[in-house]
Amino acid sequence: AAWSVLGARFTGQCTSRVEMEATERSMREACEAALQEYAKRDAIALAEQAEEESAKPPARKPPKWKKVEPPQFQVTEMVERANKSVEGDYYGIKFPKDKEEILQMGPQWLTKAFHTSGVLGQDNAVTHIDDARGFVGGGAGLKCILKVRYKQDSPHLHKELFVKLPHKPGGSDRFFVSCMWNHDRPETIFNIWLEPFIPYKVPKMYFSDICAETTNFILITETIPWSDKGSQDIKPGEIEPAYDKYMDWELPDGGPMYYHALCKALGKIAAYHKAGKLHPQVDEMFPMPDINLIRQYFPPFDVAARKKANYDIDGLIKFLSQTAKDVFPTDVTDVQWLEQWKSEALHFMEYGSEVTLFCMGEGTSEPKDYITFTHNNLQIDNAYFWRREDGTVEAGLLDWGVLACQPFASAVQGCISGANMEVLLEHREAFLETAVDSYLLYGGPKLNLERMVMMNNLQLMSWACSIPANVTQVLKHTKKNEWPEIKDWMDPRLLDRFQTRTHCSQFKIALQLWRKAGLYNRFLEWLKAEGLPLRKQP
Repeated sequence: AAWSVLGARFTGQCTSRVEMEATERSMREACEAALQEYAKRDAIALAEQAEEESAKPPARKPPKWKKVEPPQFQVTEMVERANKSVEGDYYGIKFPKDKEEILQMGPQWLTKAFHTSGVLGQDNAVTHIDDARGFVGGGAGLKCILKVRYKQDSPHLHKELFVKLPHKPGGSDRFFVSCMWNHDRPETIFNIWLEPFIPYKVPKMYFSDICAETTNFILITETIPWSDKGSQDIKPGEIEPAYDKYMDWELPDGGPMYYHALCKALGKIAAYHKAGKLHPQVDEMFPMPDINLIRQYFPPFDVAARKKANYDIDGLIKFLSQTAKDVFPTDVTDVQWLEQWKSEALHFMEYGSEVTLFCMGEGTSEPKDYITFTHNNLQIDNAYFWRREDGTVEAGLLDWGVLACQPFASAVQGCISGANMEVLLEHREAFLETAVDSYLLYGGPKLNLERMVMMNNLQLMSWACSIPANVTQVLKHTKKNEWPEIKDWMDPRLLDRFQTRTHCSQFKIALQLWRKAGLYNRFLEWLKAEGLPLRKQP
């Protein structure tokens, strides 16, 4: 409009000064109106852009990766070390070691931690901790739920946070989990560096760190919006209830669809590692084992090892056939069969080194195809599930404490060993096929399914031979004098005590599979196929 008026002035259409001045006024007014309109549009666009940017989560920048070698120390030093307040190995700030210290250090520490990890913008802050509820869940450490408030709410900020902490330092659980088994550091490394690369949903990490000197560690993530137990009307995309380990009767189908989803996840993560799609330094964080896969002669048990194995197996036989006989099925309480199993187990245990090499791909053209980096403890309680519109079960993954490069067969065994005996007898080979197919589909090499089945046979036998040592854990949590009163598997003294339920379930499932799947005969066939001696000479 302004240019139109201006053009009229210079083409002689204005015949008088009055008309020219009026034209100039119109031009100025039109220009001012246009500028105001453009300014209004710019302001709206900038506001929309600012709103869009504020809705985006800040770009989290992890610290530079470094390898940390934990010091060696005695269990008697545990309490003194754990009570120290020392900076974390990776983010370099001090952090609380238990729920009480979280409350003492308060919103100010949460703000500092979230600024340090990058999940919270520098112009925002945690202002209140409204609730801190501790609870018992699993066996890897202590947990609590925090309810917090922020200075500025945002869709990417969760107000309910899950916190994982180590066991109290006074007992043996802390020394075993944090030191002997080293579960806390892999989980910390995963959440700081690997979380963005995993091709599965995992909870958003807000802060995590660990201290080698004290063995203290902390993990803070979003909470999972679980549906309530017993919910019937769960829509596609909604998270199903949290399922507990060795309680597969809670699963809508008894387990098969869920274990297929988990086996698919194991294969996909392993394939991403082989295809170089994970963190560029993942091989420094979790190196492939440097092993000698040359077939050689391994001597049989030495006297001390055989004595220990006999002692542990006798303890399990006594527990099953006497102490807790009333709650176990008769096929694993029969003393005559248990003594036969003892003989078979001791025979199998003589070949532990050969079994390990076979499961690592010994004798194949590419042994390391059978050694993968994936989740090595992916049981039902370390995942969360939802359904697609077509009813397919999908999984998100939790608890990365047993993260390492290991035989793929071990990872699959660690997953499906949580299923009940009937499900494993019917679906075990299908689970293995799902894992192998997923590994190939997403970029991994093709594995021999028949060999994977034999590996799993041997892994099941290794599992059965390892469980007798856990009788002491059961009797630690459910005392010997309680068992005469326990007549049913659903007794709270068995079912509601995590260590009791998980180990007793393993006693039952492992021995039932040994018996019903004919594992010992398959082992004898394997010895013959591999050209190994039927018996080892002392």
